Amino acid sequence: MPRNFTLLFFLLGILCCTLSAQNTNALTGYIVTKNNYHLTGSIGLIEHTQYGSMVEFINDFGTPYFLHPALIKGFVFFEGPAVTAYESKYYRNSWMYLRLLYAGDNISLLQTPETMVKYEWFNGELIAHDKKIVQYWVDLPGDRILPLKKLGFRRQMKRLMSDNAPRLSRLIGKKGYRFKDLYTILEAYDKECAKGKRRL
Repeated sequence: MPRNFTLLFFLLGILCCTLSAQNTNALTGYIVTKNNYHLTGSIGLIEHTQYGSMVEFINDFGTPYFLHPALIKGFVFFEGPAVTAYESKYYRNSWMYLRLLYAGDNISLLQTPETMVKYEWFNGELIAHDKKIVQYWVDLPGDRILPLKKLGFRRQMKRLMSDNAPRLSRLIGKKGYRFKDLYTILEAYDKECAKGKRRL
């Protein structure tokens, strides 16, 4: 078993009982298995660390499980009328859960959980530190994901869109087509790709 898997499971072994006892905010939802079955229950803690991600799933019988993203396709939970979905993704030898923000036919936008827990040993004790992060990803056909950063955004998006949407690519960086207009850009890209498919 790879070292990061071993360490992650070790850390979770230490924390599972404590976290389950503390977590009273589990939300109704379901997990999606590798063969596309939906298993209903509740979604509890979503843990994102330097070693990877885990999610607490409590089945309809009340049994909690801590699931690594390599084991399922993703999960969904409900907060009133709001629906939140996370997908399991693999990037550079690391599995993680990413929140789905925009789902198109040709491109999707995902986000890393906003809080990362960093574990460190200090004087023989395991200490957890919370770190706020903002990391976006684009998901392309073929289950190919790429980190999307504000710094270098113009160059990256131009290169990414140049083949399928050259007209849109030339607009990137201009008013209405900057980082803050990300959703507008993705919707426009999706429409351009759809036009190209219809021409074929």
